[in-house]
Amino acid sequence: MKNLDDMVDDGDSHYVCFCDLKLWSSAMTDESTCNVLNEASMVLPDGIFVTEWARYKGQKDCRRLPGPFVMLEYCRHSVKKGHRHFLYGGPKGVADLLAEDLKQRFPGIKIAGHYSPPFRPLTPKEEIEVKNRIEESKADVLWVGLGAPKQERWMAAHIGRINVPLMLGVGAAFDFHSGKRKRAPEFVQKIGLEWLFCTCTGGRKIFLRNMKYVFLMGYILLKQISLNKRPF
Repeated sequence: MKNLDDMVDDGDSHYVCFCDLKLWSSAMTDESTCNVLNEASMVLPDGIFVTEWARYKGQKDCRRLPGPFVMLEYCRHSVKKGHRHFLYGGPKGVADLLAEDLKQRFPGIKIAGHYSPPFRPLTPKEEIEVKNRIEESKADVLWVGLGAPKQERWMAAHIGRINVPLMLGVGAAFDFHSGKRKRAPEFVQKIGLEWLFCTCTGGRKIFLRNMKYVFLMGYILLKQISLNKRPF
């Protein structure tokens, strides 16, 4: 929590990424995504594959820090700090539900505003309206839930353009905490198999998408190991 507090208080602008299998694979195959991660103030491991790979590479104390978990913990922590939060993302209505959920979980939390953008690119006028809306809220923390790697690219493109100290891309946290999607049971989360739960319960589209990233990850890891290279 202290690292996030320091980012809010240091007078600069920051963004934090949570690297799961999908984002890791994207960074390995797309240079622009890799650059976005490299330019982030902090990248946290969100996923058993990324965590275990970091341990394999010598970071023995690495532990999984999923976006949905960090969101709740920092919201709880920020009540006493008095931080103001803005929620940006999710399908229509999800940000409203998330705001209500956070207020119920953490009495006294300051939700300064929320907005669910359309799936299409924003027009220049809409971009200005969003910027003004966020800045007028005087938010300290901007939670971005657009899905990876879209949200990471959005944060990188808007760092320094929107006057907010800290942006965090938490993706599925909007759906989980608003009640739109069911999260894996706690014991499944603890053993690192939340990705498998989502793969098996999210329908055909999510199953095919996740399996694609599993096979892609396997190919990349075998290639990196055979060439004795680090993936980052």
